Amino acid sequence: MDAFYAAVEQLDEPAYRGRPVIVGGLGPRGVVSTASYEARRYGVRSAMPTAVARRQCPNGVYLWPRFARYREISDLMTSIVKEYSAVIESIALDEMFFELSNHGTTYESARVVAEEVKRRVQAETRLTCSVGVGGNRFLAKIASEMSKPDGFMVIEPADVRRLLDPLPVGAMWGVGDVTERRLHSLGLLRVQDVRCADPDQLARAFGPTARRLQCLARGEDDTPVGGGTETRSISREVTFPTDVSEPEGIESVVRDLARAVAGALQAEELLCRTVRIKVRFPDFRTVSRQIRLPAGTDARHVIESIAVHLLRDRVDLDECGVRLLGVGVGTLSGTTARQLSLF
Repeated sequence: MDAFYAAVEQLDEPAYRGRPVIVGGLGPRGVVSTASYEARRYGVRSAMPTAVARRQCPNGVYLWPRFARYREISDLMTSIVKEYSAVIESIALDEMFFELSNHGTTYESARVVAEEVKRRVQAETRLTCSVGVGGNRFLAKIASEMSKPDGFMVIEPADVRRLLDPLPVGAMWGVGDVTERRLHSLGLLRVQDVRCADPDQLARAFGPTARRLQCLARGEDDTPVGGGTETRSISREVTFPTDVSEPEGIESVVRDLARAVAGALQAEELLCRTVRIKVRFPDFRTVSRQIRLPAGTDARHVIESIAVHLLRDRVDLDECGVRLLGVGVGTLSGTTARQLSLF
């Protein structure tokens, strides 16, 4: 889905249409979850501190997330896709992979079905989405990203090298800021550079990860679509453009992340028995802390309070600040019944 949270807000409130809409934490150190395309023209991006977004886009509409509403539309999207595929992997409320091999083995058959899925999702949700078709998860993801917003793209084998080669190395899965800098230090700036690199040189720099990098650079990905498999964990992280040192700001971000994780947990109809946080400091030292619960839960207030407890009582913060924060849940199980809220 395109700019999902912001698009839902614009759908439900006509006055927001055409205006820059930013959804996320609104506290002093809140974080942007989603920015509408109008807001992106001001340089506002997901995971950006809300305070920075307000400076860049002072006339924007700033809103707290409404996860119940987002789940409602996400469930509708999922129900549509399930009519066409029994193998589905939900990545978030607004994104999923699905297999179309049961409709035939040609790219043309996949194109026809995927175009129909796109039409139906947009007609029934009244929101735009971008769909990518490829021979594996990586290529499908690249196709959907390259066609945003409201796009559709098929990457066939003959097109792989032409489309992938010019992309920056950061477009490959698993290439974060640190890996990107290391690739750049080796003179590897584009996907083509990685594809053509000396395997021994990559292995010396990246160890076992080197093979994975070159496979992706060739457009190869043998990871199966995860439909029908058990989700092992759900997590959300944010890396700050500049280190955050204010304790109240750090806690605010942890609360935002915990709410997002709880929303994803509820969307997948799962309960968790483990809650954990991750804190990375400016020197890249990383600590994680977790608590195992006596019973499974998907309650937002429970997950949020535990994450804050872990931060306050089990992590030693100092004036140097933090570079990255993360909240995750694990030991997941499905449920057919759930405790309702009192009201």
